[in-house]
Amino acid sequence: MGKFKQRNQEPQTPFKSDRQGGEGSTQHLTPFFSFEKMQRGTGYSIACCPQEEQAALATKLFELSQITWATIQGTHRHGAGCEIIPQSRLHVSLPRSVTDDVTILAFRYNGKKAMLGYRDGRILHILLLDHNFTVYDHGS
Repeated sequence: MGKFKQRNQEPQTPFKSDRQGGEGSTQHLTPFFSFEKMQRGTGYSIACCPQEEQAALATKLFELSQITWATIQGTHRHGAGCEIIPQSRLHVSLPRSVTDDVTILAFRYNGKKAMLGYRDGRILHILLLDHNFTVYDHGS
């Protein structure tokens, strides 16, 4: 068997610094999605959602995978866009691997139900599914 050729990895750029679209920016790229950091047993994982919500999540991820990060950032938060949720507004604990300086993003996936995660370059690490509106105060 032959060896697999390793792909060059993109630089890991946090959400805030990648907004500018400068050298090394991933703004012009479409997002990748990861569930690696989502934890079972929290009440906010994909395993806690009924099939109809899981299907809505898959549909949303497909929709987002077809547009660039720049487009996502320029779209309304209740559409294909997102909003920043300060960690201080969260009513649940995040995985230990998520430090205080990480910017948490909320995307709507089933009506106004939110998936929360953070961006690392072009990857969105999905952490929580707020399927019952208890992860943070949704106000306005």
